[in-house]
Amino acid sequence: MEPKKLPQFIAAIAASGGAFCAGMSLAWTSPVGPRLLEDVQYFPITADQWSWIASIYNVGCALSSLIIGYWMDQFGRKWTMIHLIVPFLIGWSLLIWGQNFAMLFMGRLIVGIASGAFYISVPQYTTEISEKEVRGILGSFLQLFLSIGVVFVYVFGAYLTVFWLNVICGICPIIFGLIFVFMPESPFYLVRSNQLDKARESLKWLRGSSYDPEHEIKQFQENLVTNDGNIDLKDEFKKKSSIRALVIGFGLLYFRHMSCIIPILFFATTIFAAANVGLSADMSTIIIGIMQFISSFAASILVDRLGRRILLLISIIFMTLTLFAIGAFFYIQSIDPEAAESLSWLPLTSLCIYILAYPVGYGSVPWLVVSEVTPKNIKSVNGPIVGFFTWNFAFLISASFKSVMNNFGIGQTFWIFGGVSTIGIIFTYYVIPETKGKSLAEIEMVLNKKKGSK
Repeated sequence: MEPKKLPQFIAAIAASGGAFCAGMSLAWTSPVGPRLLEDVQYFPITADQWSWIASIYNVGCALSSLIIGYWMDQFGRKWTMIHLIVPFLIGWSLLIWGQNFAMLFMGRLIVGIASGAFYISVPQYTTEISEKEVRGILGSFLQLFLSIGVVFVYVFGAYLTVFWLNVICGICPIIFGLIFVFMPESPFYLVRSNQLDKARESLKWLRGSSYDPEHEIKQFQENLVTNDGNIDLKDEFKKKSSIRALVIGFGLLYFRHMSCIIPILFFATTIFAAANVGLSADMSTIIIGIMQFISSFAASILVDRLGRRILLLISIIFMTLTLFAIGAFFYIQSIDPEAAESLSWLPLTSLCIYILAYPVGYGSVPWLVVSEVTPKNIKSVNGPIVGFFTWNFAFLISASFKSVMNNFGIGQTFWIFGGVSTIGIIFTYYVIPETKGKSLAEIEMVLNKKKGSK
């Protein structure tokens, strides 16, 4: 009997509620920053203090990346994700009732710890519960629900006080937990921990009550090392598949951030203002959030039809072109403001194309590919290593961007990012394998070959 797909979608959507909470946390700084700095809705705060509050989120994400793999192996994917509600509640409580800089700083750090864990746990859970025919679309739910969380905060942040926005953000993780608690544990994890009866129950939940899980359980067992205690990580990381998985993970996340997503979002309001479209800052950010959601939704539909690699290429090519175009506008504006006025359409058009192109590939696909290409014996360490790298790198970019811009100029800074993204096009074309329609075992075999098929 043909396995059912709907239960897999239900479980993936429920798990992606964690990504929704992470998206809210990520977008929180955009509507809250002006209110704390200008309206003083809590207490007086300096621009430097706010910069630390905003950027410490990345450090929290990096810290959780180091331990999330161990937690998932010890307690399971499902219960690890449910327990992440606790740091969310602690962090949002500090932000709701913050009385000073230290409380906001610590609250933001703890929220970052919870959010960063979901960036790794959500795609790993959805990858392990899904059949290969729908693994791509379910894996893309991370970016889709992140985008929904971003739009949610942009819209409510435009009309609510900081206090009530924080309250709503603190309630959402509880709702996630109340829904996700009814979802099954990853059958892969259950087989790995020798809970075969529970693995059968999980597979029947995910594939339908008439589904015979024995063949899939046998596949899991064949692809697992019988005794995890005998795994030598040094030997594992000498394998070609493990080395390539690390290179792919580091490369994808490096070029993701060097595609300038953080500065683009930072300068979005400036670009809208330069285009003289007459929109408020709140409305500008809402439009950006909606565009991200639309593009993320399109990516979720296309990822299992067109494939991962082609979406990554389309994404980074268009992002690179728009980075050079935005840089050209700001450079012309710095040397000839009158000439720049006649080009006011250029930054807005480029921004819109960029915002649509980013979620299609480099916004939605990297973590899915990382979870797919990581060999089974290093899953608990590869994701955390890549996550720790990418979040610390994101922190460095957000912390140093103003300094680079002041030294080189706005236009030249965007050109620098565009130049690095050009290298990213080459990397994507020659290094990233196509994983669409392949089982996890087949992907590992491709990575072990001297020349993996694209």
